[in-house]
Formats: sequence, C-alpha cells, structure tokens
Amino acid sequence: MLRSALVTLAGLALITACAKENDTPAATPATQYPQPVAGQPVAQPVAQQPAVVAAPAPVAAAPVAAPATGTMATPNAFALPCTSDASCGFARCNVQFSKCAFPCQSAVDCAANAACNTTTGLCLPGAPQ
Repeated sequence: MLRSALVTLAGLALITACAKENDTPAATPATQYPQPVAGQPVAQPVAQQPAVVAAPAPVAAAPVAAPATGTMATPNAFALPCTSDASCGFARCNVQFSKCAFPCQSAVDCAANAACNTTTGLCLPGAPQ
C-alpha cells in the first residue's frame, strides 16, 4: 500500500513538472441569475424549519418483587423480547411480559438441562447439582 502511494505521488510530481507554463485550468462559467425587472417582487429565500421528532415514550420499569416458588422472575430492562422459549437460549420466555426471564432467580427461569447462576443472573448449561 505504501509502495502504490509513493508511485502515485511520484507520477503526480512528474506530470506537474512536465506541464507547460501556459497550461491553465479551464475557467468555469459563472452562474447567471436572472435580474429582477422593475415592478416585480423579489423572491426571498425561505428558511427551512427543523423536522419535529417526537420524543420516545417513557418506559415504565417492571415492578421488582421476590418471586414465589414456581413463578418466573420479573424481567428487567435488559431482557430480550420473546414469544417462545426457543428465542431465549438457556432461559425461558416469560410470556406475561413477552421477555426472556433475565436475570434468573431460580431453576424455574431456566430451560431444561440449564441451571440458574444467581450471582450473574444467567442460565448456564448443565443440570443443577
């Protein structure tokens, strides 16, 4: 890459050095604007208004309650959306909230052959010991 850059630079230097002194770049034609005729109103430029963007709706935090035995954990804001257990990996889908049970709080939140690591809140592969 460095070699091709040097070759290109050397080529440009050679072309510039060999150019005739009377070679000048072609003059670009000036843009002609029509002149207003006396008695006609002059059009004024219209200022563009910035686009109005609606603010996103606030997201209500899910209530955090200690789950009873047999009930799934309440998903937090980081839980992925789901419609079935297949989209949650080792976790299960909490269809009440349409989110994966994250962080897990018991084995109820994890798929078969997965265990809940309560330290990290992740369902990890491997049956509970």
